[in-house]
Amino acid sequence: MINKKDHLAILAIAIDSFSIEVIKKALKENGLNFRISFLHDIEEIESYKKTVDAVFFFSNRQGQKTLKYIRKINLKFPGAAIILLSTRIDYQGIVGGFRAGLFDFLPLPIDQNEIRTIIYRLQLHEVIQSGGWNPERAVLHLFSKPENFSAIEEISSNLKQYLNLFFKIESVISYSTEKEMLDDVKETFKLNEQQLERINIFLKDPSGIVFGLRFSNETFHFLIKNDESKYSYFVAKNNSDFLIHDILSDYLSNVLKTSLSILAESKRRDEIRNLSLTDEVTGLYNQRKLVEDLAFYISRYPLDKQVFSLLFIDIDYFKNVNDQFGHVVGSQLLIDIAVILKTQLRSNDLVYRYGGDEFIILLPHANLAESKKIALRISDSIKDAEFSIGINHKYKLSLSIGIAEFPNDADSAKSIIEFADKMMYMSKKSGRGKVFHVTEVVLS
Repeated sequence: MINKKDHLAILAIAIDSFSIEVIKKALKENGLNFRISFLHDIEEIESYKKTVDAVFFFSNRQGQKTLKYIRKINLKFPGAAIILLSTRIDYQGIVGGFRAGLFDFLPLPIDQNEIRTIIYRLQLHEVIQSGGWNPERAVLHLFSKPENFSAIEEISSNLKQYLNLFFKIESVISYSTEKEMLDDVKETFKLNEQQLERINIFLKDPSGIVFGLRFSNETFHFLIKNDESKYSYFVAKNNSDFLIHDILSDYLSNVLKTSLSILAESKRRDEIRNLSLTDEVTGLYNQRKLVEDLAFYISRYPLDKQVFSLLFIDIDYFKNVNDQFGHVVGSQLLIDIAVILKTQLRSNDLVYRYGGDEFIILLPHANLAESKKIALRISDSIKDAEFSIGINHKYKLSLSIGIAEFPNDADSAKSIIEFADKMMYMSKKSGRGKVFHVTEVVLS
């Protein structure tokens, strides 16, 4: 239990003073002895030398950046309980955080009952209670749910955490390409053709993530795959009471292979699913994906009250292109227009080929005024573009765009598509090449 320790060692990263006082008060109310150290930024943990039982850190960054922070803390402090504080409640991001090793999430401002619950869970935290690791327990802790890994980087990160528990990492060299790694390793170890062939087999093996290069007494030289094309070369010294073959056991090897196999199968299923959601001509999302995404954003509205908008886009006189130049040229124009549409959108906007020469754009968190600006930007970019047909022929196009805002214009997936479609039709009737909403025709 914690009360067997002199104190609970806590590291607070980028936490405001008011939140720190609330945390301290909860710790004192539970009768805990504690020591809190402070860092202004997560990058400072590299130089932090003390042991840590729990890390409270603040992040309002986008999901992937916060996940990177969690993995970075996990790697630096294996076994520490990581508690994320944030004013952003991104449910998908929080789920990803727990998969990456998050112990708990604390929304700001701190609720007294929630912080008490977290402190109580810290008292029961297995790592703090036992104060020690063995290889089997560490494997179970870090790889207990192999189905939750979504990328090789995550498995690699957990493997590095595992190795940090038992080895002192003496040096690390990272490589951005396979060739760079092979050239360096070949020179360092004076590898013969047979040894190089073994490494090449490892590189092509989807179930391989760690490769031992050399053992010398208690020192271990090995390669780790960081992702599909990046690698690291580690030199590590056994820093534990366990033998190397106990640490790098068949049990660990089998668990890693299982994790990688499940990941490969999951990727294969995702690729098949993505094909079913993608338009084969333009590479944009298709109607099926549109229906899924609309259902998601509509279901979220009662929780976050965030409006969103749809743009229904039709290419003016596109039939003339197909009639005059043929469907091959028409398909290439659709591809070229899809590229322009994507360049004019925000990072979280979604664009779909609805059918024929029609596109739909979903604008999350965009109200009517914002969606008009985006629609005008798109309209202008297409009017300004010259599309190549054949070797010397240039062609000009325009768009008719209709706008619908959820939930003010429509309150279901079917009705908002129909409303935006009707607005697009009104744009065509008003002279084409325009942006239309029932409130006004917007000329570009």
